[in-house]
Amino acid sequence: MTQNSFSLDIPSAELLARIQELFRKWGAFAKPFTLPYQGQTFLVSCDARSFTIYRLNPHCHVPPGAPGWPVCLITAEMAADEGCAPHLEEDEFASHLTLQDWLELIQKTLGK
Repeated sequence: MTQNSFSLDIPSAELLARIQELFRKWGAFAKPFTLPYQGQTFLVSCDARSFTIYRLNPHCHVPPGAPGWPVCLITAEMAADEGCAPHLEEDEFASHLTLQDWLELIQKTLGK
């Protein structure tokens, strides 16, 4: 994966197709898995409809966001990650990762 090869500036349908191709190559297409990052757990999923990274709430019985909330969502119609919205540096709920960062972390985690 080359630097900046996956950007929210790419049309969302094309971006989703490129991510789906990666997940097929990695053998992870339509096979959700959890990913630990900085003491938090995220659910990663890529299928025919979308690519989603969902932060799991460690206290799933406590609203809001129970059992969690999306931090990255790519569909054929739209693309968003936490990097698109401004955050306070001290925002404890923000992962501070862009789509490119997530894909690189996933690639390393899967050992691909």
